[in-house]
Amino acid sequence: MKKSITLTIAFALAVALLTGCTSFDVILRDSPASLNTIIEAFPYLVTDNTVQDGYFHLTADGETTLKVSHDYSLTGAEDLVLQTPLQPFVDAGLDPSALGEGYRADSAFLYLVADFGAGTGAKATLTDALFESVKAERTVLSYHAALDHYGIALPAGKIEWAKDHTKNDKDLVFILAAQPLADLGIDVQNIDGWVFMTMQDDAGKDFDVLLKPYSLES
Repeated sequence: MKKSITLTIAFALAVALLTGCTSFDVILRDSPASLNTIIEAFPYLVTDNTVQDGYFHLTADGETTLKVSHDYSLTGAEDLVLQTPLQPFVDAGLDPSALGEGYRADSAFLYLVADFGAGTGAKATLTDALFESVKAERTVLSYHAALDHYGIALPAGKIEWAKDHTKNDKDLVFILAAQPLADLGIDVQNIDGWVFMTMQDDAGKDFDVLLKPYSLES
């Protein structure tokens, strides 16, 4: 009897600890609702193109676009695709044939691509589809305190959105890692349409990025 009681208490403690750990992940808990709030306020940002190409499209300017597969099992190594006009990068020195893993290009666009496995089936909304990446790899989801943003990382870039768009002048931000592009001989400080910035990681180490921020208006 004593052993049975001890096992019951141990099980209850384990459940409590697991529940507590889940509740502490406030970034995972709150970030999808934050993105949904932005999409509800600015529905023009999202186009359901899943019948045509299998992706939801998220764009504020009709050019630089995050494409999110509605079913990762159907899109191979391109579950998330950050698409942006190629010409500004060519003008800054890019030879598209030199692009390595995580990138590709056609005659019009530069693409950053990310593979997050087979996913868990087709999703009905962009937010649910985007967070399939987090199910595959929790570390891609982060909170950027300096800008009060949530973000999901790709191997060579990132998308961030405001935790509260009513109190932020950068509601949506596309981010490219600058160093891999600089290594290809691109003048990363002079790419039309992108803002070059040096930032710091959590360890205080500098790193360079290219930003394309959007302030949305209702």
